[in-house]
Amino acid sequence: MDSGPGTAHRAVIETADLSWRDGVPFSREFGDIYHSADGAGETQRVFIEPSNLAEMAGTAAAAGTTLRVGELGFGTGLNFAVAAALALRHDCRLHYVGFDAHPVDPKNFRTIAANRRAHLSIYGQLERLYPPMLPGWHRRVLAEGRIWLSLYWGDAASGLRDLVGRQRQPFDAWFLDGFAPARNPEMWRDDLLRLVARLAARGTAVATFTAAGHVRRCLEAAGFQMRRVDQRPRKRESLAGVYTREGLKREPEPRSVTVAGAGIAGAGIARHLAERGITVSVYDPAPAIASGASGIPAMLLHPRLLGDRSRDAAWRAHAYAYSQAWASRFPGFIESGVVQGRGPNLDRDKLQRIADAHAGSGLVRRLTRDEAAAVSGWDFDGNALYFPRAGIVEPPLLVRSLLDHPRISVRLGLGAPSGARPMVLACAGAARSYAPARFLEIVDVHGQVDIVTMEARPHLAVVGDGYLAPTGQGVVAGATFEHRAWPAHKATAHNLRTLEGRRHRWIARVRSTRTIASDRTPIIGELEPGLLVTTAHGSMGMVSAPMAAAIVASRLTGDFAPLEPALETLIEPGRFRQRQARRGYRLGAAE
Repeated sequence: MDSGPGTAHRAVIETADLSWRDGVPFSREFGDIYHSADGAGETQRVFIEPSNLAEMAGTAAAAGTTLRVGELGFGTGLNFAVAAALALRHDCRLHYVGFDAHPVDPKNFRTIAANRRAHLSIYGQLERLYPPMLPGWHRRVLAEGRIWLSLYWGDAASGLRDLVGRQRQPFDAWFLDGFAPARNPEMWRDDLLRLVARLAARGTAVATFTAAGHVRRCLEAAGFQMRRVDQRPRKRESLAGVYTREGLKREPEPRSVTVAGAGIAGAGIARHLAERGITVSVYDPAPAIASGASGIPAMLLHPRLLGDRSRDAAWRAHAYAYSQAWASRFPGFIESGVVQGRGPNLDRDKLQRIADAHAGSGLVRRLTRDEAAAVSGWDFDGNALYFPRAGIVEPPLLVRSLLDHPRISVRLGLGAPSGARPMVLACAGAARSYAPARFLEIVDVHGQVDIVTMEARPHLAVVGDGYLAPTGQGVVAGATFEHRAWPAHKATAHNLRTLEGRRHRWIARVRSTRTIASDRTPIIGELEPGLLVTTAHGSMGMVSAPMAAAIVASRLTGDFAPLEPALETLIEPGRFRQRQARRGYRLGAAE
């Protein structure tokens, strides 16, 4: 993928042309069934048992490591659900990676999940967390953090080439489950199967339902010792094998990590790591957690989508999709929906471009003025955007929830020791007090929210010229963005201007600072070996900080970050080095 700033990205992927035959999902495009009528039994016979996955799960559980399984052809998620059930029975952490060029659309997936969740309970979670139809990587955290599911919507060869460059840990098993080779030859190309081998280590298992000779020969040439598996009476045979070359070497994962910062960013990283079995020490010089911008009473988890199909647009959409799904697990997030009308940064034409670019994704839909009023209980001056899964975050409660884990210890009143490694700087503008981060171009901006009581308040959060978030403590109105601090009364007048003519009573104001970068894009990545940073989340902190936590946790555990390389480049701290070589330092940055 071209990573240039003007590169256009497909906003929505084409879904599967799925129908049903005798109760079994059927692909009209490939003229083939997704699986037989006894789907879970077939998965067990063709993939689980020939791969010896139960023994692998027991070994991983005993060693405290993660079982990693890849699949070509995610389909209805059946192989994943069976593997997840096995991993949970063995108390084993699982990272399952699947690829699908034409994923099942959300409506059909809901039907499938409803029919299966009684026997495979993971479908209940997956139905709720099923990714939107955006091309590229999606990750979901399930089973209280014990299972990571990474899905690539798009061409499998592209996704595999990406993994070869970024995945440092080998896979324990591969399931090859595309449609039959005669009907879907692209999934069984020699070069694609060689990429699978490049992600294997000695002992990695491979299993596939097909017994086609060219598939067996290609896998043998790539380093797998193959055998035929008797599948009678249902079919004649399938293939299974074991990788016999050296391949990738498993990297040891850190036993402990230090995190600087006890706000949303730091707490999110701590929780991601603790759920991977890593002990985390969180430091913050403040006397309490969530003392910075994470201390305001309410903020929105709501994307400011773009309609230009740029890298920035793709980043915002993917970060929102991940962060919303992840935050929905915890107290402190209310999935109320958000309606966004026109405002200073969203005119009528831009609103329409956003709606058009993301039509069919599942992220957003356009509402008429009357529809927006009916959904929100608030008046709009035209069409609006509705984000059904967005909502309101109560940051102090969310931070407490995230840090409530037996592997996390919090040390307040103390800064993180500068020499600790591995360490993550998640301390907003204070990150630059650590020498390796001095070159970062960041600055703090002031902001304020005000709290009022109202009788005729909106049913859910509304965004336009500012935002209104109804909470149990009142309606939170915000938020100012002050490069130089305003007088508090001026900020209050700014926040409450949309309430003119509406009866309300002012209760309180809360002021804080947020950190932004010179290019208004978050900074997430490695500063030097063992030292990572996540900062400059600005006014979209709840959209970008959880995704940043997933990226940082992936780097530390040897897994790939759940976004495409072009988007990872967009947020890397090293981008400032390149610019500074041309035009010098800005915002107080220094060598």
